[in-house]
Amino acid sequence: MERLGTLWHYLAARRRFAGARVSHDKTVRRHLRWIAERSPYFAERVRSFGLDHWRDWPVTNKAEMMVNFDAWNTARVGLEEALCFAELAERTRDFSKTLRGLTVGLSSGTTGSRGIFLASPAERQLWAGVLLARVLRGTLLSHCHRAALFLRADSPLYHSVGSRRLEFAFFDLFQPLEAHGSRLREFRPTVLAAPPSVLVQLAASGIARNLLEPPAILLSVADVLDESDREVIEQAFGTKLGQIYQATEGFLAATCPYGRLHWNEDLVVVQKEWIDSGRTRYVPILTDFRRVTQPVVRYRLDDVIVRGDASPCPCGSQFETLEAIEGRWDDLLRLPRRDGGGEALIYPDFVRRTIILSVPTGTDYAVTQVSSEEWLISCSPSCDLGGVRRQLEEFCLAQGAVTPRLKEMDWSPPPFHAKRRRIRRQIPP
Repeated sequence: MERLGTLWHYLAARRRFAGARVSHDKTVRRHLRWIAERSPYFAERVRSFGLDHWRDWPVTNKAEMMVNFDAWNTARVGLEEALCFAELAERTRDFSKTLRGLTVGLSSGTTGSRGIFLASPAERQLWAGVLLARVLRGTLLSHCHRAALFLRADSPLYHSVGSRRLEFAFFDLFQPLEAHGSRLREFRPTVLAAPPSVLVQLAASGIARNLLEPPAILLSVADVLDESDREVIEQAFGTKLGQIYQATEGFLAATCPYGRLHWNEDLVVVQKEWIDSGRTRYVPILTDFRRVTQPVVRYRLDDVIVRGDASPCPCGSQFETLEAIEGRWDDLLRLPRRDGGGEALIYPDFVRRTIILSVPTGTDYAVTQVSSEEWLISCSPSCDLGGVRRQLEEFCLAQGAVTPRLKEMDWSPPPFHAKRRRIRRQIPP
């Protein structure tokens, strides 16, 4: 029955992607009524702010969700119970079990705040159906697919929809890269999904070239994708690289066949908190009107999104596009202005471009702001900071900002399983 449900959602998602954009106000209000009857937290929200003005409700975030977890979710699952269940799966690396039928996941906690997510069997079917519809080329009925997933944790989400035409294989990032080479070659994936740093390592190790044939679908997941990494990955695999934008908060966006990243507007309403005067970058505030076990309503992410091209996409979908996921709001670098008038925001993308223009191709790097005027930089192999400093001076001058002091540190490669944050702001409170 679960596979039939997934197939139904797959076919419905394909139709919606090709259809016209619609307003979801009525759908959201109906959704809020349903969850308010089952969630004390959202019942209080409806009483306090009303249904008609849900777009103006106070914004929530991961910290608030975790503090109110017991009253927030509609399945009456306690935070301690869910955490114990998820942490046991992490320790044993056995992700096959469910908690009273619910999938329980634990986010990686990149910013020091770990999150728990819950998904019911119905939500698993919806997630799988939409994911397959957005990612697979051709049709699910006419093609056979073998999907290799390089992830930090496995999940019943991936295996509940396996069939003769669709097979999943989990490659644990907590194991060394060398342990995966022969198994990946034997599996012969038609779909390969991994964080971009892992795809770069697969390319550098030669594993990509040793595959019997390149995967037809290559996907970057979990981490920010640098354009320099994209070039390395596509050259090594001989396949165009797409993206999946997925978080604890849900399946948010995916690349269409023409390479443009579309919001899943048939699942979520995306409101924008603009962070620059030119309205080119924003922090998304999400309302997922399909998610019921752990509602996501007026939920502010910590990601900085670059606005997409407003022109029609050749794929025919009218779903809004985003140009890139640039990084985390907490990782925007800040420098004093030369005129003493406050701070200048330095977007991670500008720092990446500065580094790439100043070091040899293929160099890995990390930049950490540790004070208002000092950045730590490390590169592999070691690089001359003179070129980096000159590029930064030119950029900071144009931004009216004071050039930071640069201190070179020894390169220390991050663990294979760790989330990559090449650009970070780490200033003590």
